[in-house]
Amino acid sequence: MITCIVNPSRCGSTWLQHIIDKHFQLIGMNDYSMEYEVIDHANGVKLIDNPPTENFLFKYQYLYANKPLFGADKYIVIDRRDLDAWTYSSYMSFQNAHPHGAKPKEYIFDQVVFDSHKKAMMKLRKESWEPEKTRLISQGAISLIYEDIKNLSARDILKLCGYEDATNFDKDDLYFRQTTRLVPVWSCKRK
Repeated sequence: MITCIVNPSRCGSTWLQHIIDKHFQLIGMNDYSMEYEVIDHANGVKLIDNPPTENFLFKYQYLYANKPLFGADKYIVIDRRDLDAWTYSSYMSFQNAHPHGAKPKEYIFDQVVFDSHKKAMMKLRKESWEPEKTRLISQGAISLIYEDIKNLSARDILKLCGYEDATNFDKDDLYFRQTTRLVPVWSCKRK
């Protein structure tokens, strides 16, 4: 089974992917692998046409590729309700080249650049992401909102994703590339 998490970035997709990955590992899924993210449509097509394993999990950063990706067996859409937090997280991640695992340091924030970034992201969201999200959901994709699931247990999140055999584990003890603990990196609290 090919499972694709589709998202507009900065919406908890890495966290969700690692929850699903840990579940697949805990149940001992056979012939399984995960790829962190696909940001290029052509690469996504190649992976779907020729997956590295029979059971394959990856996330597709839609706003990077900006093109629908067809052919996965299961699609899970994750998005944000708080669009101010979403655009702030996007800006801070790109501006500071720091998407995961916060480490203390001074960060760059420029209100003028942020306002421009926010305007561009909201336009792209409206014109591209929202229609694609609607299409995916209308074709049976599971739809999750980060703010609705962030305080749920791993088991409850996995059940929303259709994994009824899920057991519970600490969803706040997950590691990006096995070395960097996943933590919420950016929020609207700028202090």
